[in-house]
Amino acid sequence: QTQFPHVNGAGWLSMHHHHTEVPAHHRSDSHVEHDHDLSPGHVPSLLQHEHLALVGEEVVDETEFSELERVEKGVRAGQVIEHLTTELSEDTSCRSLPGAILLFVCFMVSCLQAEEPTLNYSTRSLLNEILTEDANFAYIPGSQFQHDLGADQDVGMKVLDNANTRQDVHSWFRLGFFPLFQGSFALDGPADLSAIITQWEYNSAIGGIRLSQELAPLGDCRDPGMAKALANFDTCSPAFHYLSTPLSPHLPDILAREVKEDDPVRWFFFSEDWPTIEARIDETLRPNSTWLQRRRSESVRAAVPLYNPELHTLTVVYAEFFFARSGKQWVRVLAPTLKLQVYYKLFHIIVDGVCLVLVLQIFWGEGNEVRVIVIESKRQRMTPFKAIFRHFTQFWNGVDCLCMVGFSVLVFFWVGHIQNAQTLSDMLAGDLFGQRTLTGTEEHKAEALKALLDHVEMSLRHQLTVAYIRSICLFLVPMRMFKAFSAQARLSILTRTFTVCANDVFHFLLIFFTLFMSWAVCGIVLFGNSIEQFADFERAMNTCLRVVLGDIVWYEVREEAGPIVAALWLWTFCFVNSLVVLNMLLAIIMDAYTEVKSSVGSHSETLLEQAYETFTRWRARRAGQRLSVKEVLYALEDKQLPGDVKITPASFCDLVTGLGKEQAEEVLIGALQDADDLERTTHSVSAVIKMVGAVDTRVKAMNRNLTLLIGHSVASSSGAVKRPATPEGILDAVAVLAENFREHQERTTQRLLKMEEYIRFVADDARARSGGAVGQRDFMQSRAKMSRSGLGMSQLTDTEDAIARVRGPPTSPLPTTVASCFSAKYYES
Repeated sequence: QTQFPHVNGAGWLSMHHHHTEVPAHHRSDSHVEHDHDLSPGHVPSLLQHEHLALVGEEVVDETEFSELERVEKGVRAGQVIEHLTTELSEDTSCRSLPGAILLFVCFMVSCLQAEEPTLNYSTRSLLNEILTEDANFAYIPGSQFQHDLGADQDVGMKVLDNANTRQDVHSWFRLGFFPLFQGSFALDGPADLSAIITQWEYNSAIGGIRLSQELAPLGDCRDPGMAKALANFDTCSPAFHYLSTPLSPHLPDILAREVKEDDPVRWFFFSEDWPTIEARIDETLRPNSTWLQRRRSESVRAAVPLYNPELHTLTVVYAEFFFARSGKQWVRVLAPTLKLQVYYKLFHIIVDGVCLVLVLQIFWGEGNEVRVIVIESKRQRMTPFKAIFRHFTQFWNGVDCLCMVGFSVLVFFWVGHIQNAQTLSDMLAGDLFGQRTLTGTEEHKAEALKALLDHVEMSLRHQLTVAYIRSICLFLVPMRMFKAFSAQARLSILTRTFTVCANDVFHFLLIFFTLFMSWAVCGIVLFGNSIEQFADFERAMNTCLRVVLGDIVWYEVREEAGPIVAALWLWTFCFVNSLVVLNMLLAIIMDAYTEVKSSVGSHSETLLEQAYETFTRWRARRAGQRLSVKEVLYALEDKQLPGDVKITPASFCDLVTGLGKEQAEEVLIGALQDADDLERTTHSVSAVIKMVGAVDTRVKAMNRNLTLLIGHSVASSSGAVKRPATPEGILDAVAVLAENFREHQERTTQRLLKMEEYIRFVADDARARSGGAVGQRDFMQSRAKMSRSGLGMSQLTDTEDAIARVRGPPTSPLPTTVASCFSAKYYES
């Protein structure tokens, strides 16, 4: 504790205490009325300045004592209850942490076992490569070199990516797509099954192929007269249809656009021979055919189911062409896969069983809490629904509620997914699809294949919904872990950091997205006509995000807009968003992190220490050596002690039956440590900068005030100090000032004591002569006579000694009026 220069003697000056000490034998009862003027809280007017506030209440630093000594003096009951509540919360969270971690791990493993992304991706990539690379068209006769090698075959010059016109669509389906399944169609002779297996790599086509067409709506053209005169168009479809011009394939779009009843559909069955199939293809897909409507056709989609006996999966291959009104054609190939047997590993069953038990444990725990809440609400005469609603509106209780709802929905849809897989397995094992080719009439085969594809697409939509719900649960399960982390001081740093900086991050994101979207739309305006990455708003936002993360698109934008425009757009975007704005976000988070980190007390336990403490407490409780934290807390709360009541180890043992002295001291020491940690001031980086600025301002003010003080109080007899103030000069001047103040204080104290003795002598002499109390008038007259006689302080000493020898010590108190007069005059001076 910093102390200012002080003086030894009657008085001392520090930042704790300042008052003139008068010996006890010189004080009389007549000072009772005015003792408040000489109390330690009295501060001279000079020291009441805001920058020179050196005087305050004396503070006892209790940290100089040991913890046991402080505990023996007593700990406030409110601090003990607060410490026990914190310990109970930490103990409960520590006990729930293993279950939360086990649920997290098991649920992760369950998701991986259910999806099996490696197998699904390998199947999808194989089929995509076959359809994009092996489905060739635009054949030309083979070269002489091929004939010399004995390969008397034609060569396809185009692949799927080269299908840019509707003639190419017809050629690709007739020469590329359908011939891939040629072994599946009925031939005059027996089919070469080995060739089929080699071609499809264990995937066998089932039933046939569905070719469907999606029609666009027609309406009036924007300029009917010009459309009729220049293009002979009576009606027009929308110039840009959102669903008909995708820039990338995605499964949800295909599954969302179901084949409607009024959409044109053609069926090609594998039981038919190839010449029949080829003739129907020409009739269906020629540009001048009646089925493919040139003006209204928006997309053409082919779907074929494939069965893999090795994996016991069913895959649907989609090949879809989109016809934009600009003349551009987009094509995409997708091959989603369904498992016909969800549970075929014992490990998967065990993992899902453990997850189910852990989820039921969550339901059990929350059910007990709700039961207690209902009982307490009835006791407090509150509506149970209101009490339950208030309970679950708390953040972590809301997380538990969301976990229960999410897992309930997931279980419901997961059971439906298992049923769908079993239904598909039964359909494929039935009489219709029990063989490679369908039998019966064309209508009968079309209904069977339609039912299969409809059920497969419904199962795929159901599977996609399960994936979405599982993704949500994958974020809820870690939140339950964060709930357990929140009660641990060191684990909760991350979550508390997010909480502290949430407000600042929200305002930051408003500014960030305003700037980010401005550059994204600017990129669409400048480069969207020729660069695919800026073709629409979604892709422009993703491209800008990649630029922020370091994936520069310099060459693409430079070729489109030139070096000057591209450099202006790219450099300004990188400077503002990457170098400035993102570093501001980092500063906001680090500022909150330092504040949270500084709030962690020195007595905070690590996770391993807390786990070990929980285990040792549990073992001691099992041995009957201590009480649980809950028992101690409930017993103390039942006493309903005021928060300011001091509890010592002995009184604590008396309040809680069965509590040992060692445990009582441990609880009280923990309460003191928590109280000490709470008294610590936490500071963030920005708060420290503000404090430094405030300290600098106050130091400058103190410098000015000390300079003025030195000029008025420590000036030499010949005049004020002329040299500028320096730190050494200020310290010397303060030392001189303190010495002068000490001497002045001693002289004043001596004069006051002598005057008090003289006043008592006058009062006693007056009572002896008149037999009554002397009045203020007589006292003033006596003082005037003394002044005229030239009696000074040096003569008062001899007079006092003579009076004391004759009269003895004064026996009567000083009259009130006289005391008031002299007290006022003294404090004025």
